[in-house]
Amino acid sequence: MNFLREVWSALVYFLFPPRCPNCREMVDERYQLCAACEKKILRVDFYDEPPAPLDKVLRVTKYRDGSRELLRKLKFDNNLNVIPALKKILDDVSNREEILILLSGVDIAVPVPLHEERLKERGFNQTEKIFEEFLARKNLPLENILVRRLPTPKLYNRTKAEREKILSGAFAAVELLDLRGKNILIVDDIFTTGTTCKECAKVLQTLGAEKISVLAFAANFNENFDA
Repeated sequence: MNFLREVWSALVYFLFPPRCPNCREMVDERYQLCAACEKKILRVDFYDEPPAPLDKVLRVTKYRDGSRELLRKLKFDNNLNVIPALKKILDDVSNREEILILLSGVDIAVPVPLHEERLKERGFNQTEKIFEEFLARKNLPLENILVRRLPTPKLYNRTKAEREKILSGAFAAVELLDLRGKNILIVDDIFTTGTTCKECAKVLQTLGAEKISVLAFAANFNENFDA
C-alpha cells in the first residue's frame, strides 16, 4: 500500500510539478514561492510611524509589485485556489521575530469585517480565509466583534481623503463589550492608507481597548503609503 502511494505521488509530481503561485516557475514544494518571488514579495517589517490610534502595524508582504495579483484573484475573481499559497506564506514566516513580537500579549484578534451585502456577494471574508488557521495555531482565534454597518464602494482607486470621508462611522461593535486593559490585534488583507484599520480601532477604543495593533498580509509602507 505504501509502495502504491509513493508511486502515485511520484506520478502526480511528474504530471503536475509544483509551481510558484506568483510566476509559475517550478519549485520544490507545492504552494511555495520561488526564490525570486520570495525576495520580491516578502516584507516582514513594522511601519515606522503607525497612524494613531494604532500602536504597531506589521506587514507580511509587499503589495504593489508583490502579492497584489494573488490577492486580486481572491478578492475580485473569488478564486479560492490561491488560499493555500497565501497560507503557505504565513506559515513560512510564522516564527519570525517580528511576528512573535506583535503577537506577544495579544488578547483578541479581530478581522476587518465586510458589509453584509459584500459578504453575500463574495461568499466569504477574504481576511478570515487568509488568517484563521494561522492565528488558531497561535492559540488566537478570530472574534467577529465588529460589524461594517455602512455599505461602502471599493476603495482601491480612492485617495486617502476620499477613504476617510467614505469610511467615517462605517464600523460599529456587534455588542457592547468590556475591552478595558485588552491588547487587540486587527487583521486585514491589504493595508494602504490605514484608514480602514484606524476606523476599526476607534470603535475598539470606545470599548476600552488599551493597545490596538495591525497585522496585514500586504502593504506598501514607504513605497506608496500615501498613494
